[in-house]
Amino acid sequence: MNVKQQATKPTVAEQITQKSDTLTASERKLAQALLGNYPMAGLETVATFAERCGVSAPTVLRFASKIGFDSYPDMQARLRGELEARLQSPLTRSSLPRSRNHSGHPMGELLHEMTEATISNIRTSLANINPAELQSSIELIGDCKGSVYLLGGRFTSALAVYAYEHLRTMRSHVRRVSGQSAKWAEDLLDIGKRDVLLVFDVRRYQADVIAFAEAAAKQDAKIILFTDQWLSPIAQFARHVFPVRIETGTTWDSSAASMVMLETLLEGVGQHNPEQVRARIKHLEILRRPPQSS
Repeated sequence: MNVKQQATKPTVAEQITQKSDTLTASERKLAQALLGNYPMAGLETVATFAERCGVSAPTVLRFASKIGFDSYPDMQARLRGELEARLQSPLTRSSLPRSRNHSGHPMGELLHEMTEATISNIRTSLANINPAELQSSIELIGDCKGSVYLLGGRFTSALAVYAYEHLRTMRSHVRRVSGQSAKWAEDLLDIGKRDVLLVFDVRRYQADVIAFAEAAAKQDAKIILFTDQWLSPIAQFARHVFPVRIETGTTWDSSAASMVMLETLLEGVGQHNPEQVRARIKHLEILRRPPQSS
């Protein structure tokens, strides 16, 4: 199976999410270990993976079968394909097929293909989100007594800025980690167990973003991660992980599903403390009014 074919199938992580309610306690240990070190943990031998999780080898085989694979090697083949997709650069990604079924104009075809790919990403991504995990993340951000920190990478920093502008309207103590990464230590200096870090990281995962999130986790901050279907390494120390689809078959990955997921989270935060948010916005509108002339 090539990478393009792989992209149309659910990832192993998505299949685990879909089957999570059917897993036994021993199988949940395997799921947590795999999602915490994704996809590398699942590339170990049956015996090594079983020993790491404190379960039997037959449990590993049953786990692979329960989440939808014919065998453990079948699951590993999918994981190896995902690992290849993780490392793709824009130079190695294929372009959208041109069907010439829509207006006959190349741009008309491009518009159609992008529409279909983007809508598919949004539907698939949101269908795989656990509502309880979304609710918990909303409560973390809405009830946080400390600060909410926002951090993104080269492309995902735009999502962090968008979240920052909305959250600072809804609550106090919102900080964006920005500028050169050498200055990020000043934010780490203050972050602690009362704080939440909302971080965005997609392939090809950014080392300085990963390092910041890991350091924040070691200081007991609660991590909420927005990532892609292959899972940033930040997933291993995040409290909540929201994987969304980013491929469209073009040179560039898409942030459309990430944006819809983020706007869902932001709307949830607004609904969580509606009176507080309304009072804050009302005060802000008063402050924004131009001064009255005498």
